[in-house]
Amino acid sequence: MSKANPNPPNARSWRDIPQQVKPRAMSRGGRRRVLWSFARWAAVLGGVAVLLGGVYFFTEIMSGDTRTLARAVNAVPVKTIALRTDGVLDQAWITRTLALAPKATLMDLDLEELRDRLLADRQVRTATVSRKFPDTLEVTLSERSPVALINLQSGPAGPQPHVVARDGVVYRGSGYDQGMLAGLPWLDGFKLRRGPDGYEPIYGMTVVADLLATARNEAAHLYQSWRVVSLARLETDAEIEIRTDTVERIIFNARTSADFLRQVAQLDVLLDSVRAGTEQPVEEINLAVGRMIDGRIQVPVTFKETVTGAKPTPARRAETLPNTLFKPTRPASSEL
Repeated sequence: MSKANPNPPNARSWRDIPQQVKPRAMSRGGRRRVLWSFARWAAVLGGVAVLLGGVYFFTEIMSGDTRTLARAVNAVPVKTIALRTDGVLDQAWITRTLALAPKATLMDLDLEELRDRLLADRQVRTATVSRKFPDTLEVTLSERSPVALINLQSGPAGPQPHVVARDGVVYRGSGYDQGMLAGLPWLDGFKLRRGPDGYEPIYGMTVVADLLATARNEAAHLYQSWRVVSLARLETDAEIEIRTDTVERIIFNARTSADFLRQVAQLDVLLDSVRAGTEQPVEEINLAVGRMIDGRIQVPVTFKETVTGAKPTPARRAETLPNTLFKPTRPASSEL
């Protein structure tokens, strides 16, 4: 028995019936999301285009004349030289030394050349020169400080005072207070040699500066009377000779700077003892050969004999001091 076909050939399906229903329109929120998506992509593409254009433009300029770049970046002349220093050099000195062209811009300046101009003055120990746009040149200096004085022949004017720094460098000196310079001792007994860049540093000035700093900081009343520092025996015997207003020679042992405080203390106590015991002028005090005896320090002291009508004969004796000297109120400075 045959089964009837459920879908006869002429039968129609519901899919064959025309649909008159319109598709649902896009909502307002959907349109907003689509627009934001297009905007984001457009912004990304625009940013990439600007970046590529900037790289191309900068590369083209850098491959051209540097002076063109200088005028494109900064066409304003230098208006200010900002000086920072740990010494005494002032604005007038920096302006005179750099001697910038009237309308020079920051990018026109050769910083290495300007730095060399500053270092040509040996008062300047280190120098840094930098640009601060749009119109400021910044200069930072570290200066040497004077420790002693010497006389040097400088042209037809004859010998002129020059200063000596802690590292032995000799220079003319600018901006120092004259009263401060008048209080510095003079150097004697040294050898001054010329080098390719001027005078070579004086030998032994670091240890001399330590002695002067110790005396100035711990016994200023003694230091004020020191007039001449002789280096004649420093290199050969490690001794420094001081000539003062009241003592013709005071000899210090310079083998170690750490011993200067003890020697200055001995000198202070010894001078008090000598003034209390005699009116004779002192010719020499030799702290370099002082020795310990029974816990006490013995220092040779030479006096000048004052005999009327006869040639003075030096009298020598050893002053014995207790080994209990004053303790400093602060550490001795290594810088004068």
